[in-house]
Amino acid sequence: MIDVGYTPGTPEEQILKDWRTERYHAPSDDTQQPVDLATAAAYEEVIRALTIEVANDPSRPLWKQDSFFRRYAGGVN
Repeated sequence: MIDVGYTPGTPEEQILKDWRTERYHAPSDDTQQPVDLATAAAYEEVIRALTIEVANDPSRPLWKQDSFFRRYAGGVN
């Protein structure tokens, strides 16, 4: 999983905590929220590059042994 990060104890930590508590999947979670489009584009570029690298690798990615989702892999590691 790729997730956003922050340095513990910084204002960014509190901003993310407040957003998850007050806005994420809440009535206030709407399209009027401010979005930093340049940062979103950079994040998507990282995801795109990672996806291409994984897809072009000759070997399949493997599930971690303790992954919750491994049970859905249908016999694939």
